[in-house]
Amino acid sequence: MDLNLKDKTVIVTGGSKGIGAGICEVFAQEGSNLVINYHSDAAPAEKMCRDFAEKYGIKAVCVKGNVGSEEDVKTIFDTAEEAFGTVDVLVNNAGRGGTVLVQNMTLEQWNASLNDNLTGQLLMSREFARRIIPTGKAGSIVNILSKASMTSTTKGRVAYVANKAGEMGLTHALAVDLTEHKIRVNGVMPGFVLAHTLLEQQQNNQEEFQRRINRVPIKRVGQPWEIGTMCAFLASDKCELAVGTVVDMTGGLLLGF
Repeated sequence: MDLNLKDKTVIVTGGSKGIGAGICEVFAQEGSNLVINYHSDAAPAEKMCRDFAEKYGIKAVCVKGNVGSEEDVKTIFDTAEEAFGTVDVLVNNAGRGGTVLVQNMTLEQWNASLNDNLTGQLLMSREFARRIIPTGKAGSIVNILSKASMTSTTKGRVAYVANKAGEMGLTHALAVDLTEHKIRVNGVMPGFVLAHTLLEQQQNNQEEFQRRINRVPIKRVGQPWEIGTMCAFLASDKCELAVGTVVDMTGGLLLGF
């Protein structure tokens, strides 16, 4: 299916690794211009820009920035506009986990988690709206949530679960505020995806990795590109009826069997 995303400009936060990299590759396959945001290590993002240009013939730029910083958020959008003139799609993927029991958690740890997750999605979405609304153009925001947006998870994940539940509410509330301005807001809710922690488990702890697989009704974990495919569909004009929608991409984990 042609999603009509060719030459659309797409910002993907946290786009250089894991699920973010899978999202970027799908949009590259669709012919989109890419703005790949990273937080610290430039090398993976720069390599992706080179590889996508060679493999798919698309234009891509990478930009360092902390999505929890108002100044950095403006820099991300300035970079996109300098390179491509406009932004059409925002994928809010950046975030972090971390494990600490609530009785041991410091306020600094809580605030850092909030800043990198929920606040980051808010600041990026707000800046997208501020840039797009005056132009009268249509736009699309896709928020990456989590199974934890709907249920609790393992011990020590109080901050993460609170953030992800908040992102669910943020997705719905943004849709209420922005739909009249032709900006559709939707979310994707991954479960176990072969990135970061799961990659480490696959390599170093096969017993725990298999335990996770056994919990998934389809008996496998997801691939980053699968999350990217849903993001691209939601962002496209083929999916205009999806407004404030959060798509369950957990492989059935939420069914409880």
